Amino acid sequence: MGRLIATRLGLMVPTFVVITAITFAVAHLAPGDPLQLADEEQASAAVVEAARRELGLERPLGQRYLTWLGRLARLDLGASVVDRAPVTERVREALPRTVLVSGLALLVSVLASVFVGAQLAARHERRWARVVSAALTLASGVPSFWVAVMALLLLATPRGVELFPLQGLSSGPGAGVLDLAWHLVLPVLCLAWPTTAMLTRFVRDGVSKSLEQDYVRAALARGLDARRVLWRHALPNALVPVVTVIGLHLPHVVAGSVVIERVFGVSGMGLLAFEAIGTRDYPVVMGVAAVMAAVTLASMLVTDVLSAFIDPRLRLPGSAP
Repeated sequence: MGRLIATRLGLMVPTFVVITAITFAVAHLAPGDPLQLADEEQASAAVVEAARRELGLERPLGQRYLTWLGRLARLDLGASVVDRAPVTERVREALPRTVLVSGLALLVSVLASVFVGAQLAARHERRWARVVSAALTLASGVPSFWVAVMALLLLATPRGVELFPLQGLSSGPGAGVLDLAWHLVLPVLCLAWPTTAMLTRFVRDGVSKSLEQDYVRAALARGLDARRVLWRHALPNALVPVVTVIGLHLPHVVAGSVVIERVFGVSGMGLLAFEAIGTRDYPVVMGVAAVMAAVTLASMLVTDVLSAFIDPRLRLPGSAP
């Protein structure tokens, strides 16, 4: 297991460098920069040029990236070009909201998909199971942003039923945990929508294959309860590929949070990145990209370790159990 972790950590470093390098290049090569977007009447050409030198925009792109990477190694994300606020502080404020929404969405997706997928596999001959399977196929093709807009229209505005809050995660200062939970319902469910549809079908197929194995048939032939065979024997053997898919799908959940946070007005990493891209605030864009890349790579490491614990055959040759 130690060799597995060491190997994955060794691969994470170059992967992180590649991700941040591509993001840095795309952000800086896009048309315009924060100074060109400013009002020309508010600054003379000399002032603008001095500001460009201060930001290092006149230096080669590779040199700028290496400078940024060196500062990142010292945990220095720089300061925002727009308001000169430390990027670390901006990220520290936004990251917990994104982790909360994305984490709950992933948890809801996993719990719902495991339960529903196992039931669909065990009762695939029932009419309701066929209807649910068809609905999942249709649901996987519906984008989450459309679901989010329709949820707001029907459940949070006078045009529908004003059951849930319209924006944000709080009704105001002093709001409690119940208020937070009520604000989280729509963002979490809308973000969990596509992941749940995909994972449920994956669990259903995996459990269906497990139920066809000889050891399952032998357990049923010995008179073991069908539910116990399903949950204690068939499901655990189908979880290894499911855990892998969850780890690979996490970047999609994080990317989907950008749209969801924008629609529901959640001041998280997604909304922070959206606003930074609009103003060409390079330090903030790179700060968000670095943090999200690190979180994604760390989650994939955890996924590999969990998969190895579930199935020792996945451990690298020579690794200790």
